[in-house]
Amino acid sequence: MRKKWMSQILAGALVISAIAPMTVSASEDAAASDEPVTISFYTTVPDHDADFEKMCADFMEEHPNITVNYIAYDSSEKQKWMTLYASGEAPTVSLMDPIDIQENIANMAAYDPSTETWIDQLEDAYLDCFRSEDGQLYGVPNSVQAMGIIYNKTTIEKATGEEFDPSTITSSADLEALCEKIQAGGVSPIMLTGVDWSLGSHYLSQVFSGIQGDADAQKAFIESLKDGSAELKTNDGWNGVMDTFDIIAKYNYNANDPLVGNTDMDAQAMANGDVAMWFMGDWGWSYLEDVANPDDEYGIMPCPLTSESNEINSLLGVFPAKGYCIDASQNDEAQQAAGKLLVEYLLMDKAQEMVDSLQIALPYAADDITYSSPLATSTMSYIADGKVGSTYAFSMLLPSDFWSENGAVMQQYLAGQMDRDAAADAIQAYWQAQ
Repeated sequence: MRKKWMSQILAGALVISAIAPMTVSASEDAAASDEPVTISFYTTVPDHDADFEKMCADFMEEHPNITVNYIAYDSSEKQKWMTLYASGEAPTVSLMDPIDIQENIANMAAYDPSTETWIDQLEDAYLDCFRSEDGQLYGVPNSVQAMGIIYNKTTIEKATGEEFDPSTITSSADLEALCEKIQAGGVSPIMLTGVDWSLGSHYLSQVFSGIQGDADAQKAFIESLKDGSAELKTNDGWNGVMDTFDIIAKYNYNANDPLVGNTDMDAQAMANGDVAMWFMGDWGWSYLEDVANPDDEYGIMPCPLTSESNEINSLLGVFPAKGYCIDASQNDEAQQAAGKLLVEYLLMDKAQEMVDSLQIALPYAADDITYSSPLATSTMSYIADGKVGSTYAFSMLLPSDFWSENGAVMQQYLAGQMDRDAAADAIQAYWQAQ
């Protein structure tokens, strides 16, 4: 498995201290002094190099003793990160998925909330996936995101002739009934983007998350798949999630070419009013922003996962998308401290700019922040109302190669090249190989 291969690269390339990683405060003299220090910053956020470069330039203007070398986004994402480590060029600051940080926690410096008091502003629930077993904090979220169904309320109402209230979609049966009405109005009801990360990470992760129960139940379910004491194909959660998938596939705007996988084309179709809904996430506004009709109303709602009304169908899947981690294996204390100053600057001082550039929701409440993205606004409303479902498995339990390995399975299923039982068997085989 790729996960094991990456771990071997790190083990062979780095000499890791037997003692616990050092906790370094950003307020230490090492960063506060006038001594020059050079750090590096790597992100796995596509299409935003220019935004991050500008923010780094602004940071250097405020901290002239700190030089930040920005490492451009690479589509290989974690593989690029591993290559940097293997070559002795580990970034000081990296913006990575929570699972990537967890898998490489031995290389990271811990944050110290007792001195880095800005961490207190972050919602504690979003810090859990960055903690070690002993409670040390090795990452802080840059944002929270939600996955679900993006809807164009204006398009839906034009097609159905009825007012649309997303809270009325409390089951997959409700979703199918809505799709039928929209289709009768001459509009394609919904679409999937057939890329592996959308199908294999975001959609499929719902099988292992809140529908199975709380965090302990999610862990127990995955362990039962690994040891063979449970069968995925007979699990109610699996079948509920896949029943909804079949409904979306039935009414899929991209049904004639289901694996086309072009988010820009899909966004244009939604903006044109050709399709009313889209399984995606609130980051989808970055695709829609430049093409959407300013008079149209957009939002995001939970993807219903059971055929009958259930509370879980009213809970939006919200998760910390990526986190800032600080390397302690190849960066000295002065670099670590400077790196933490950069993280604080990006999270706090550049909050509004980050929201505007990346179209994200912040991992903390801030009355002075405005959201231009209606999807981020939607996400924040679910958070404010306490209508948030558990995504523990998505953030903590799915290995880093989960989406690529199982995305291929979901693509075959979507294209009609594999039936549901065969897909379940392939996914269970993946778990048993872990």
